[in-house]
Amino acid sequence: MLTAVPTFRSMESLESFFRAALEEAGHLAMRHFLRTSHEIKRDGSPVTEADKAVQEFLVTAIAREFPQDGIIAEEDDVLRSPQKGSRYWTIDPIDGTIPFMAGMASWGIAVGFIEDGRPAAGFIYLPATRDIFYTAGSKVWRNTEARTMTGDRSLHRNTLLLTHGRPHQRYTLRESFPGRVLSLGTASAHLSLIATGGAHVVLIGHDKIWDLTPGYAMLLTNHGVLRYLDGSDCDLSALLDGRPAPLPMLGGPACLVEETLSHLDYWAISGLASGRRAE
Repeated sequence: MLTAVPTFRSMESLESFFRAALEEAGHLAMRHFLRTSHEIKRDGSPVTEADKAVQEFLVTAIAREFPQDGIIAEEDDVLRSPQKGSRYWTIDPIDGTIPFMAGMASWGIAVGFIEDGRPAAGFIYLPATRDIFYTAGSKVWRNTEARTMTGDRSLHRNTLLLTHGRPHQRYTLRESFPGRVLSLGTASAHLSLIATGGAHVVLIGHDKIWDLTPGYAMLLTNHGVLRYLDGSDCDLSALLDGRPAPLPMLGGPACLVEETLSHLDYWAISGLASGRRAE
């Protein structure tokens, strides 16, 4: 059972606040789109001025609106514990910095809400296409339409598997997998599309809590799962300190996740290392 969103505001007012905040954040990001430089962070990933500007805006807006809640944000390792209770807001200012830098439209701004370690609400805005995906109650919305996950209960030739950008370094997808594979370079966009029926299954790497929370909330609302490759459910309470997920994971309807796993060899599990089979 999902934890309810904060009781001190209605779902409508919560939606209104984040629609306005994300639209403003989107305007900030678009000022840098197609005209930005980047730096390389300690972990080897790039960061742009758009990442910094959007995060500063959202941290300020959320702290003002929810002063007692914690905030976990990607850039500069922002981690503010709750003053009271167990509520956290997660912020990924530009999820998909690589697509952003490449001039693609699949990057997004992602905000999630966690209470008692469970994802309870999520908002993902793609400024380049003006699509917003969100849940803050019993439904998942894409723009003004409530959407559900796919009704498919088995894989087929038009099944769409979304994956992160380096699957060739970690997995072998067997020839028996009947579907298609696509990467948009954005975990939030991938999870949103799965939760709203645009694709079927998502393969996610060792991502962090700000990548996972908003889309995970949408999956749970629409009765989907997000499971590590060992079969256990992703537990966000273990990732509150910003550490990466311990294993890759699959998300979507439980039956499709299980069937996809049967076509996937994860090298760390099956004895493969450095691209070579163990002798």
